[in-house]
Amino acid sequence: MGKVAAIVLIGLFCFTGCSMTQTIPEPESHGAKLYLKKCTQCHGLPGPKRHTPEQWDQLLVLMSGFMKERGLPFSADEKKLIQDYLHRNAR
Repeated sequence: MGKVAAIVLIGLFCFTGCSMTQTIPEPESHGAKLYLKKCTQCHGLPGPKRHTPEQWDQLLVLMSGFMKERGLPFSADEKKLIQDYLHRNAR
């Protein structure tokens, strides 16, 4: 893993704190529900505004790999739904 990716991941995991109780945008949307379901299996939920769309794209690639390694992969359709949700609600 590259130095930048490691720094991004450390930031992602260190700053999630109490984020499980945060309110997320579009909470009733399919994207928000899937984001909540998939992205809290291993860590707290980062707020969508935490990153730009481009940063989310990089994180999704990294998280896809980690989830696959843990036997928790998500389909291309699920990844696209989460990506679209994050892009709509990114900073």
